[in-house]
Amino acid sequence: MRYHIGRRLPSSPDTCRSSLPFYPAMTFLDAALRALTSVSWTQLAIRSAEFYAAWTVATFIHEYWRTSRSPLRYLPQPKESANWVFGHMRAMFSGENNEVQERWIEQLGDTFVVRSLLGKYLLVTTDPRANTHILFASHIYQKTELARRSTQRFVGEGVLTTEGAQHRDQRRLLNPAFGSSHVRDMTEIFLEKGAKLREIWHNKCIEAGGSVKLDVLHWISQATLDAIGKAGFDYDFGTLNETGETNELAEVFEQVFRTDFTLFQQMRLMLNETFPLLRAIAPGSRAKMGDAAKKKMDEIGMRIVQDRKAALLAELGESSVKIDKNTMAGKDLITLLLRANLAADADMRLTDEEVYAQIPTFLVAGHETTSNTTTWAMECLAQNLEAQKKLRDEVLAVPTETPTLDMLNALPYLDQVTREVLRLHSAVTFVQREAIMDDVIPLSNPVVDRTGKTVTQISVQKGDEVMVPIWLINRSKAIWGPDAGEFRPERWDSPPQEATSIPGITPNLISFIGIAGGPRSCIGFRFALAEMKALIFHIARGFEFKLAVDPSEMWSRTGILMRPQLRSNNSIELPVILTPIA
Repeated sequence: MRYHIGRRLPSSPDTCRSSLPFYPAMTFLDAALRALTSVSWTQLAIRSAEFYAAWTVATFIHEYWRTSRSPLRYLPQPKESANWVFGHMRAMFSGENNEVQERWIEQLGDTFVVRSLLGKYLLVTTDPRANTHILFASHIYQKTELARRSTQRFVGEGVLTTEGAQHRDQRRLLNPAFGSSHVRDMTEIFLEKGAKLREIWHNKCIEAGGSVKLDVLHWISQATLDAIGKAGFDYDFGTLNETGETNELAEVFEQVFRTDFTLFQQMRLMLNETFPLLRAIAPGSRAKMGDAAKKKMDEIGMRIVQDRKAALLAELGESSVKIDKNTMAGKDLITLLLRANLAADADMRLTDEEVYAQIPTFLVAGHETTSNTTTWAMECLAQNLEAQKKLRDEVLAVPTETPTLDMLNALPYLDQVTREVLRLHSAVTFVQREAIMDDVIPLSNPVVDRTGKTVTQISVQKGDEVMVPIWLINRSKAIWGPDAGEFRPERWDSPPQEATSIPGITPNLISFIGIAGGPRSCIGFRFALAEMKALIFHIARGFEFKLAVDPSEMWSRTGILMRPQLRSNNSIELPVILTPIA
């Protein structure tokens, strides 16, 4: 059966010519309609699908050709051939402890390019002037589509993933919650959780008759989850307890962050986010874990926001006009946001969805990163007993169990240990950005390209990608000397002159990604430093500790996040023997 679309046009050309001034266009339309009415809907659907497929393939080929003509192609490149789908990314993630990146920089110098997904060129440089330019020009260099999709899928549209005006507005409302005065107030919470962790570990030692073997990563993760719950949302997750019982949120975090993220799973994630249809058809186990974690965080976030909003409205008695945004009470993140939204003189407000999105954002950014970095601090100190004793002597000299943040910051060796751990084990090892317009990146150190030409600036075209290699910068021998890969807190007594050019919020460190005054600088860096120091203060004050396995048993799979793992079973953990201080 044939189906006809619309009313038939006059069959006589003379009729059309006499009644319409645009006869050629009308003739074409008539022909098109006749063609459409001559096929069935099934055939039309098939032809449309064929056209769409052809258009997609043609667009892909054109884009692949366009990216292959990038001006970055003249820069030094690895000898390894690039896979046409994964580029050099599969090779980069295949090693351990970022060994492939370190080998590339030794072979190619401080500035080189690799191929990213689907043929895109990816600029990798430790040049300080180039990275300052990249980090400051966030209107040009934004998160890649792949990174944005995968992160938004997990944490939503919070301050971590948004761009442009939306990011600016969210950050402006969030800034007060992470200012110096509020972080000073939050330090009491961090110390409380550190003291609770110390008490639990001490009781475990007593039960074991002296010393005890524990996976400290598990316990520190519980402490930081409770800390971000209380400091961020005035909410008690109750995960840090003697029995080790956990709630559903802690369990999904364990699945996502405490299971080995294999090379196959990393490549699968890239394909899923590059081709969303693939994810929809067969998402894979890792994607399902992430979806379960996001669902649980959304449930908790919605409950927290609704409860807090109801409490605030009850407190105000429907007289929100009395709230002044400059005199808002409440210390936790969500209360500050809700009060800002309710303030009569607010010049901007977030939607409830944007407020919800901050909860998974800071659950992940404020919990996982601090627990991981604090665990690395224990790993470093467990293998350097002299540094551990020096730190313990310093914290034991403090005359109180509840020092202020100013007192913690006044402890020089604690500060040096914290900085050295952040240098060697930053929360993320690199970040990628994509140029949304053509640009020129200046260099501090000239580069000789593949044609033998010396260049002092690098041209990039729209669509090119750049990497800020945090791990390589923090461990650069050109900056930190031949022992750059070693844990030596004393180096911070007098940092090398070369380190002063490193872009970062904290002097001589790029671990918090952004630069002072930059629009994408880490909003929670003060929060993270205070929490880390508070936890280390109680741990070093309460215990002597050493690795429960041979150091050669420890390793880390290369990735954006690096966690301590055991070679025997690839489990993510840090087994330590704790002995209480008499």
